[in-house]
Amino acid sequence: MEQNEQAPVAGSGQAPVGSVMVVGAGISGMQSALDLANSGYYVYLVEKTSAIGGLMSQLDKTFPTNDCAM
Repeated sequence: MEQNEQAPVAGSGQAPVGSVMVVGAGISGMQSALDLANSGYYVYLVEKTSAIGGLMSQLDKTFPTNDCAM
């Protein structure tokens, strides 16, 4: 597949057109950006702070497994 060629969307038979901007690079924003990119869209991920991860990056341990969030 060439660099500017987009992958077809599953089940539609057509390639997606355009690009998407995801505002917020928290857990949901990052997952949304990955899903859209895997669907063939060009994705712009925008975050107002200098780090990604949202509130999850501020946690030390996570429930219920008490695993490290980093």
